[in-house]
Amino acid sequence: MHMECNCRCINCKSPSLTSNDFVASDGYEDSHHTCKVCGVHFNHLDGEQFKHCDICAYYPSIKK
Repeated sequence: MHMECNCRCINCKSPSLTSNDFVASDGYEDSHHTCKVCGVHFNHLDGEQFKHCDICAYYPSIKK
């Protein structure tokens, strides 16, 4: 399953995004995007930003 959209990063407006697609608890397909430029991770539909996400299993590597 891969959702096609024309989203841009909500932070830097880059079109270079990766998608974490999943079926939400309400049964609808949803997607979270991660920007390849600035690294922000956000919800495709409402723009909510996440540092990590249990819903789509997004866990960024820890930078030291």
